[in-house]
Amino acid sequence: MGYDLLAAAFFVLLTPIVLVGFVAFWVVTARDREEHGAFLEGYARARGLAFLPAAGEWPNRTSAAVEWSEGGVRMRLSVLGREARAKTRLTIRPRSTLLGALVATPDVETRAFVRTLRERPAKFGERILDERVTRALLGFCQRDRVVLTYRRGRVLLDWPGRETNDARLDQARLVASEIARAVDAKFRAAAAARAA
Repeated sequence: MGYDLLAAAFFVLLTPIVLVGFVAFWVVTARDREEHGAFLEGYARARGLAFLPAAGEWPNRTSAAVEWSEGGVRMRLSVLGREARAKTRLTIRPRSTLLGALVATPDVETRAFVRTLRERPAKFGERILDERVTRALLGFCQRDRVVLTYRRGRVLLDWPGRETNDARLDQARLVASEIARAVDAKFRAAAAARAA
């Protein structure tokens, strides 16, 4: 009977501590998201881009985002995940689409080429990862694990953390322009080959 009382007292004392921990975690997470949203809003305002504030209620709240178009190419910058698992994502929707799928990452060890993780059909990565795109990706990665994904006509460029560096975001926009250029060039070349 004595151990039952001890266990009950332990749970009575532990429950408020756990609840306070959850509340503190939620407050810190909400503050981090608000600070990053304010950073993205300032970035969007300084560059003349559209800012989309976070929307929805917890736990289905979306992150703040920045959207813009360059020469018919639609782009969106947002953050996925929380805390240590947060990653910045740049979504690129080129004017043209290619039939295939690709997941690639720069090889930061050799700094010489982009390592393809998955591609379908074979050699599809060579259609997108030309010399200019590869150089831009290697210059952008800065020892981070940057992942380039092409799927269903949409390009995703992911890198770890909530990016808060204006210059790095500007560089990501340049990489996105190079990728969109490469996709469009390969699409036009394939269309010209079919027409000939």
